Amino acid sequence: MSIAVRRVSLTDDRQEMLDLLRRNLPELPQIGFDWRYILNPAGQARSWFVYRQNESNAVAMASVIPRQVYVDGKEMVAGQVMHFVVDAGYRSLGPALLLQRATFDAVNSGELDFCYDCPPHDRGMSTFVRLGMRPSCELTRYVHLLRSDEYFARRIGNGFWSRPVIAATNVFLSARSSRSPVHGLEILPHEGRFDQEFSVLDRQVSSVGVVRHRRAMEDLNYRYRENPEFEHRVLVARRGGELLAFAVFVVESDRIGSVVELFGRQVSQVGPALLDVLIGICRRENISALCGYCSEGCELKSPFQASGFRPREKAAQVVAYTQPDSVAHRLLSNSIRWSFSRVEWLG
Repeated sequence: MSIAVRRVSLTDDRQEMLDLLRRNLPELPQIGFDWRYILNPAGQARSWFVYRQNESNAVAMASVIPRQVYVDGKEMVAGQVMHFVVDAGYRSLGPALLLQRATFDAVNSGELDFCYDCPPHDRGMSTFVRLGMRPSCELTRYVHLLRSDEYFARRIGNGFWSRPVIAATNVFLSARSSRSPVHGLEILPHEGRFDQEFSVLDRQVSSVGVVRHRRAMEDLNYRYRENPEFEHRVLVARRGGELLAFAVFVVESDRIGSVVELFGRQVSQVGPALLDVLIGICRRENISALCGYCSEGCELKSPFQASGFRPREKAAQVVAYTQPDSVAHRLLSNSIRWSFSRVEWLG
């Protein structure tokens, strides 16, 4: 039976969208539809269905979520491809290619400057390979191990014979000392909403020669204070009352901490101090490990390594699409550095 693709109405097709997501992404939180698709300060999402001709039932879906970004110092609106799902009986290259090409429509029409996808494995790259596209960068997962209980339980079991090994390793991990405090630096939790000083900080951090998300106060409030899916915790670093940098983290259900982002001025010096405080919080709360993500060209690589994070596996690849001869195409084709972390990847 032949298939076709059409644009989705976020109101009229809402229930069918939710049904497709439940069937294919059961681990996805079943809350936050309006937050992710409609209330985004960068604009509403664009979504497409693949359906069987002569029938109305959708069998696949993809969405493009707008993101305010900087590209070599220029503010642009990009689209991140998310929730790319195909029902089990239609998981062939045909529906995937139809959807992938549909996500380019908002770029070709000029609604978005460019779009990007972050496939987490080589299988997810198959449609891009078919289209002759290559990744612009890769994200690596970094890990700072805090407790060895779960690590050794998976490998040697949780019997009496493993307890001395686990205890000795935990003593070693807890004994790793933090560096001396940075003179004049104050690190505190940030409990309230983000205000204008965060927008000022975003503009102060240079975006020349890089691609990164914007971090104005409306973006941060949307991501971290209005997000119904996760409870985000924030630390800020100040000197003489002036905001220098901030870190955002979450604790996953498996007691793994994750650095969502670490951003600011002098991040190579201030970043390790923020991470050290965060590591101390995680130790006190018996978090077993703290993870972070960054691309090769991201400035977070240095503070991660300075704070004892070790690179592990490739977490995702970033593939971008631009309209030929556009400003975005010229900028992204010019060996630009992609500064991506977890927030740019998972939204």
